Formats: sequence, structure tokens, C-alpha cells
Amino acid sequence: FNNQVGKEYFVLPQPLFTKVLKVRSTADPERKMSKSLGPKHYINVFEEEPRLRKQVRSAVTDTGDTPEGEMSPGVENLFLLLSAAGKREAHDQLMSTYNAGELKYVDLKDAVADALVEISTVFRERKAELQANKKEVKNQIKASSAEIRKRAQETVREVKELTGLQNVRL
Repeated sequence: FNNQVGKEYFVLPQPLFTKVLKVRSTADPERKMSKSLGPKHYINVFEEEPRLRKQVRSAVTDTGDTPEGEMSPGVENLFLLLSAAGKREAHDQLMSTYNAGELKYVDLKDAVADALVEISTVFRERKAELQANKKEVKNQIKASSAEIRKRAQETVREVKELTGLQNVRL
């Protein structure tokens, strides 16, 4: 469209690249985390603390023979989860311990569980807050819908103008 009308009207979306390319299942670190694989294969951000901790404690860390100098997929996945949760300092400290050959998996799992519990607590609290104010949320949705509708109508008007179709009714 932008090329056709000779104007940069629609902003092209830019890809979002993160350091964590793919989060893997805690039950099978060879597979991508997926709800369709069952409850052990994904992390529910609204889950209660005991269930989250249990899931992380049961995460697979040792998947058999790993080539010399390589981290097992399960351990690598736990480090990725810790990093994705924004716990860089804990990640770096545990990575140093791992590189020294002194890492206890329970310490890594506890750090990951703590990070996930911290995140899930925020989500659960916000969800409870929204559920307690359903009428206010509904009003915000209505107000947002009106604003979006107004912006969409303006966009259609401008696009018609740019394409010379301002007298055509759709």
C-alpha cells in the first residue's frame, strides 16, 4: 500500500528479538513448552505458588549422556527461564557455580521457582483486581471500543483519500 500511494502511511511491523528464542517444556526439555502437551509441559502464570514450585522441582535436568563441555537441555532450559524472568544476577551467580562444577540442581530449581512465583504473584493479583471490578473493566472496554472505532473510521477516510476513493461508500 505504501508503495502504491507513494507515502509511508502504514507503519511496517518490526520483529521483536529476544535472547530467549524458545522456552522448552520442563517435563521434556527437547520439546517446546506447549499447553497442548499437558499440564507438566507448560507454566501457568496464574498458578498458585505450591503448584509452581512442585512443577519446577520436578523439571527434568539430566537427560542422559551429554557431550563433554555441553550443558544438558534441561539445565539449559532452567537457566533460560531464570534469565527470561529477569533474574540476571541469580543467573550469573548460578552459572559461575555450574562452570566451577559445583552446582546443585536444587539451588537452580529453587531460584527458578522463586522467580516464577514472583512473576505469577503479580499476574494473580492483577487478575483478582480486575475480577473484583468487572463493571469498571466493562466500562473501560466500551470506552476503548469507541476510541478504536473512531480511529478506524479516520484511517478508512484517510486511505480513501490517498487512493482517490473518497466518494465510494463501503
